[in-house]
Amino acid sequence: MKEPSEILILEKYTISIFEENDYRFDSTDNWYKYSKEYIKEDNNELTSVFGIKIFEDEKLISDCIIGSDGGATGIYMDSTMISYEGLVICCSDKVFKLSIPELNLEWKTKADTMTCFGIHSLDADYVVHGELEITRLNKDGKIIWQKRGRDIWTTPEGIDDFVVYDDYILATDWEYNRYKFDFNGNVFEEYKVKPRVEKAKKETPIMPINKKKWWEIWK
Repeated sequence: MKEPSEILILEKYTISIFEENDYRFDSTDNWYKYSKEYIKEDNNELTSVFGIKIFEDEKLISDCIIGSDGGATGIYMDSTMISYEGLVICCSDKVFKLSIPELNLEWKTKADTMTCFGIHSLDADYVVHGELEITRLNKDGKIIWQKRGRDIWTTPEGIDDFVVYDDYILATDWEYNRYKFDFNGNVFEEYKVKPRVEKAKKETPIMPINKKKWWEIWK
């Protein structure tokens, strides 16, 4: 039995998400056969594949598998969310919205040229942190705006490279150019930052213990 990469809870429903990059659509040797498939016709070119199961009181009530091409992605802290009574999930270059609990496909949007790293709430909409674009989607998956930087939207350390605040979006590219966007996609501040280097913990040296031989104890 495969362990899920993430488990989400919505009221009485438990949603388990599995990374299925070794899944073969023409094989009977997969560990599980999903009842619904939301993939492109040529499934040999898929770079990211996720299986989803929904349980009610520990009873399986629906399942599906999704996949896309583009840059490969996994399941990370910001790559899934529950919104508008559905599951929103980044998968390679696309964002999928699936109904809960039926797991019907409500919409699918290509939100980045290469890879969707994560998705965040933005007022009544969403903003997608992509590799090449930052994209605002409405609740129906329609693109409102997209913005590029001078380089890809991450840093070598991958720390604090994309944050959504109450009144702006802060994004940093590979060359440490940092941009402040308003919610309409306009840059209102831009500056350079230094690489973030995690300081190594300073270890306290262990002082050697001078052990005396048994006959020296009383000296």
